[in-house]
Amino acid sequence: MKLPVFLSVILFGIGTTSFAGDCPALSGNYKIGSAGADFSTIAEAVNALKCGGVSGPTTFRIEDGTYNEKLVFSSIPGADAFNRVTFESASGNNTEVVISYKSGDATVALNGTQWVSFENITISHKDAAYGNAVKVDGKSSHVGFKGVVFDGIETTKTGTENAVVYFTSTATKTDVSFEDCEVNNGSIGISKAGVSADELDSKTSIIGTVFFNQYEAGLVLKNEDAPVISNNVISSLSAYEDFKGASLETAQNSLLISNNIINAANGSYGVAMSNCTAQATGYGQIVNNSIAVGGTTKTTGIYLAGNTDNQVLNFNRVKLTINGQQSKTQAYYRNSGSGNNINLTNNIFYDINTGGYTIIGNTYKDFFNQLPGQSNPSLTVSANGLMIEKVVPVK
Repeated sequence: MKLPVFLSVILFGIGTTSFAGDCPALSGNYKIGSAGADFSTIAEAVNALKCGGVSGPTTFRIEDGTYNEKLVFSSIPGADAFNRVTFESASGNNTEVVISYKSGDATVALNGTQWVSFENITISHKDAAYGNAVKVDGKSSHVGFKGVVFDGIETTKTGTENAVVYFTSTATKTDVSFEDCEVNNGSIGISKAGVSADELDSKTSIIGTVFFNQYEAGLVLKNEDAPVISNNVISSLSAYEDFKGASLETAQNSLLISNNIINAANGSYGVAMSNCTAQATGYGQIVNNSIAVGGTTKTTGIYLAGNTDNQVLNFNRVKLTINGQQSKTQAYYRNSGSGNNINLTNNIFYDINTGGYTIIGNTYKDFFNQLPGQSNPSLTVSANGLMIEKVVPVK
């Protein structure tokens, strides 16, 4: 920050709330960038927040440019539901404001940070050898990303250390949202895990976000209470044998997975759910998803494992591509776990290798454990008002 500007901020802050030493609490709009800006770098603004906190809603508008810096956030004094802190592109163009860091474990690190948002910027770690574009640690909450491009490293490695966005499991993370974002590369696009099955993260929403070119998985959520995953696109040509488009483990209660498009031409799983138990009074909803998945080994469109109970699968379209092994390709699979109250209604399961199967009817409960008719292509079965019929692919 330039000295005259900094002094004016201090003078303005005399008599107002101050959280540390000589630093005034910030409030209002601030400019980051070139001559005449309140701060010349984003790191200066972050340091001012650490020092003085905020006394009102605070917005940092960042001028176009590439900012080669690592940002480390901690708890922001004074931040709350009203006094939210926002970092946003001044031009509104998320490709013109780039925060890039080439070394270290993350470009942007948040530890115990609350009530902060990032809008219409790019956070890049793609030129580093390892690490995350964003890493969230500690008991962080009310963190939002809107219109943000996340560029991770391009890798053929697995593990969270190379995820594009990584939330640790050291403490709960509450009220985290992604809206209209873009997540590129990385071992995993977004990896988020609550502390345990008894200490779940909550209010996680991922909406309207594009996941591209992940190696291990597009999205991994673990130990979550009723996450919302809606209107996203997950697309990868990864040849990793265990690739998952969206993986959920111990995602409890009324989760929603809706209107997503998942394309994993060389993957193994479209949607994989393990020990995801909803309540009999509030089923989980897996609805209106379009899934295309294939691989040279096992291939499953929707995979349910463990105690995944009380789920409704409705109006999903699953297509198994041509390169899958017929003996190991299944549009829907439920393993030997409890799998109670799994209801399938009006789904379309289509296997290019053997033809398609259309599910038409009212309610479907634990009727089969694999794609029917793999050994009998002419199978036609009806039960409880439900019809499964063979559809011959057009050649």
